[in-house]
Amino acid sequence: MSQFSTILGAGSALWDVLAHVSEETLASLGQPKGGMTLMEPDEHAALFTRLDGKLQGQEEACGGSACNTMLGLARLGSKAAFAGRRGNDARGEGLEKALRGHGLETRLAVDPTANGCVLSLVTPDAQRTMFTSLAAAANFSASDVQAIDLTGVGLLYLEGYLLFNSPVFEALMERAQALKIPVALDCGAFSVVEACKGRLQELLSQGRIEILLANEDEAYALTGAHDEGALEWIASHVPTAVVKLGARGALLAQGHKRAIVSAAPVAQVLDTTAAGDLWAAGFLHGLDKGLDLSAAGQLAAKAAAEVIQVMGTAIPEERWAALKALA
Repeated sequence: MSQFSTILGAGSALWDVLAHVSEETLASLGQPKGGMTLMEPDEHAALFTRLDGKLQGQEEACGGSACNTMLGLARLGSKAAFAGRRGNDARGEGLEKALRGHGLETRLAVDPTANGCVLSLVTPDAQRTMFTSLAAAANFSASDVQAIDLTGVGLLYLEGYLLFNSPVFEALMERAQALKIPVALDCGAFSVVEACKGRLQELLSQGRIEILLANEDEAYALTGAHDEGALEWIASHVPTAVVKLGARGALLAQGHKRAIVSAAPVAQVLDTTAAGDLWAAGFLHGLDKGLDLSAAGQLAAKAAAEVIQVMGTAIPEERWAALKALA
């Protein structure tokens, strides 16, 4: 039984290239560890040239925050779809083929340029630092939004990075409001919240967000409070609130209900890429299947635990089966 029918996610359709690097190599790039740096396509290509011979254990996979979450939802058994703009090249075609192969419905516009790409550098402490060329994804437009089929969509999931593409974000919010489709928003990064705090708080005060997910840094940037204080501020503005605390677990609120969920144990952390995205997938799948707040949070924690034990999002098939069984 599905609570949402189809969950549609919208965001950047990206291809991830993941590799291990030394602390020294990352430091030489002059960007903060754990952050995300936007680059023009030619700069991005030059970065690959600069790092030639320094990338270890290189792997490639589907990427993009909302895309990762929708893919996780599809793998868990929810009916999910993803909307964005992909490139008309091998990476773009490979991305769409891979998503469909895992049961995710795609609603992608095709751009004449190259597909967006993320180079995710993982240091020995398992922290990931991203260098992103949006390329085709940067051309995701309000007219693309108007062409998206929203028939049967019961929840619209937006990645916070879309706040930087105001025409697309506003068009998605307007269509959702017109069709009375509830909206779930993942804040994405504390830099997103800092840059778009006014608009985000306005949306919350208007009651236009149904579910808000934030990690502790994003929650602090939004509310000026930590932990329970941040949760209560968010919960006063949305029906369902989440504050993720990393290894300390997560705080959840839904109406008058409160839950504290511990992080799931892991054997070894290899890569934190997509941990928040898979947490969101587990949580939304739990809600979609009618689990209560605590149970949905526990499934979310286990999904996040699985992805940080592998490079990228390549969770083994047997672990997906185990996660589905939990729900």
